[in-house]
Amino acid sequence: MNQENNWKEFSNDISNISKKIKSNFSDEENIEDLKNSLKATVDSLSNSFNELTQIVEDTVKDEEIKEDALNLVKKLSNEMIGIVDTAKEKVSKVINFNNTEEE
Repeated sequence: MNQENNWKEFSNDISNISKKIKSNFSDEENIEDLKNSLKATVDSLSNSFNELTQIVEDTVKDEEIKEDALNLVKKLSNEMIGIVDTAKEKVSKVINFNNTEEE
């Protein structure tokens, strides 16, 4: 239950950040910077999980533990990808909203 609350809190934080972004966007350069930042975040997360997977494969000898650890890494990776995708969707909505307001 505590983990679920943590994810809800994280989602609320993303929502609050989206609101702040909405109030601070003023030009295309900021939007491009945000897109680049999100892409860099996704790339960094992907690299980190790939490295973690490789470390588990290289160091854990017990096959059962290795399988459990790799499954956990995969679940964490999928969860983070979901969070980042949610953030991208929320930011996209804010950006589209701002672009509509400016026109």
